[in-house]
Amino acid sequence: MKGDFSNITFNPQKHFSRVLMQQGRVQLDADWNEQVSILLHYMQTLTTDLIGPHGGPSDGFKIQLTPKDSKAITENTDLEIGTGHYYVAGILCENEIILDENANEVPVTYKKQLNYPLPDKTKLPSLPFLVYLDVWERDITMIEDPEIQEVALGGADTATRSQVVWQVKIKEFNTRDSSITVDEARDYQTFLKKLGEEVRPGTGRLRARVKKTGSDDSKDPCIISPDARYRGAENQLYRVEIHQGSDSSRGLTFKWSRDNGSVVFPIQHLSDTTVTLENLGRESRFGLAVGDWVEIVDDDYVLQGQPQPLFQVDKIDPIERRVILKGTPASAVGQDPTKHPFLRRWNSLGEISVTVSTTKDKNDKDVWIVLEDGIEIAFEAGSYKSGDYWIIPARTVTGDINWPRVKDKDGNLVPVALPPRGVQHYYAPLAVVLDGAYGLEIHDCRYKFKALAQPSIDSHTNVIDGGL
Repeated sequence: MKGDFSNITFNPQKHFSRVLMQQGRVQLDADWNEQVSILLHYMQTLTTDLIGPHGGPSDGFKIQLTPKDSKAITENTDLEIGTGHYYVAGILCENEIILDENANEVPVTYKKQLNYPLPDKTKLPSLPFLVYLDVWERDITMIEDPEIQEVALGGADTATRSQVVWQVKIKEFNTRDSSITVDEARDYQTFLKKLGEEVRPGTGRLRARVKKTGSDDSKDPCIISPDARYRGAENQLYRVEIHQGSDSSRGLTFKWSRDNGSVVFPIQHLSDTTVTLENLGRESRFGLAVGDWVEIVDDDYVLQGQPQPLFQVDKIDPIERRVILKGTPASAVGQDPTKHPFLRRWNSLGEISVTVSTTKDKNDKDVWIVLEDGIEIAFEAGSYKSGDYWIIPARTVTGDINWPRVKDKDGNLVPVALPPRGVQHYYAPLAVVLDGAYGLEIHDCRYKFKALAQPSIDSHTNVIDGGL
């Protein structure tokens, strides 16, 4: 989550059941957020144990052809997505009824999804193909949803939200070497294999440390060797995030922020290299300066998950709140004010390239990349996905970072290589569309269940009975 947090402390391996506040103590945002994460982890785990990896009642997310009499794939053929509920990895996905301006129900279709923007002339692929759900969580601030703000506070920033995003997607199987059967789609492990490498989580891991060039035997945490510890003036929550994945034609790149990527500037207007902003930040620490690197973001950019190049700030007009970028954006990202565009500031010098095959030197030691103030990171060989991220809490009182360490064979403490914290995606099959003897055939692959308590009406008393 890209919020202005002090830390993100939830760790499911610690098996905490709750957070207990104590009187007269300092309260932290991390404690509140950990309590919510503990409860959410419990609820999703319980739901998964009861339902399985996916499932739902009635016709929620049932896939049907529209028009219903379609016999072949044409430009007008679409897939209607049934309204209702469905659970994926314990996460509730809701597809509500949509009403048009005349209060008529409008079905949600594959081509017209709220959280999966597709080009206007999108056409269904050739048969056969697999229809599936992709479920993940998205950060929501008052920029994306202004109703979060309390107007009585004069527009002050408060808490953020985490939103469940579901996207109905299609996997095509129309080549000589690929195929899909209904039984394969219904078997969950086989289904995951059929989705292919593009949806599998990355295998890459990251190490982080504070560079120690000398010895520091002091036991006083207030006495910090200037060349051996974290040298930042403030506590920070660093975020290291993969920009271009290792499967990108441009090669693996990453970016980093000392504020967890939370410094953003709403866009009023974007034209070529000129960006007019609502504000330039509330103070110098969270402001924008010449030479900074920024990312242009809007709703479509986040939901499509297709990273675009970062841009460097060339000039700033503080009176008109205009920013001139070095380079012209090639895409339409940020140009539609209804899609909540903004600039996100990163502290790295643009995208930093990493060659995964050379993460070790000739002596088989990690190749460390310097961030700032003594903090270094090292990537392990493996695959990395765009959006993978790690957080590194840095603390001035210890002159160190919060990162797990273990002893190596020589007894030295070395940083552990950790997998990314997210973004975590979960998948579920919905249907397989085949070319049958009489035209298009849709085979339902959902797991369905009935509610434990099914109410019935007594014909004599007209009373609802909620018995099992």
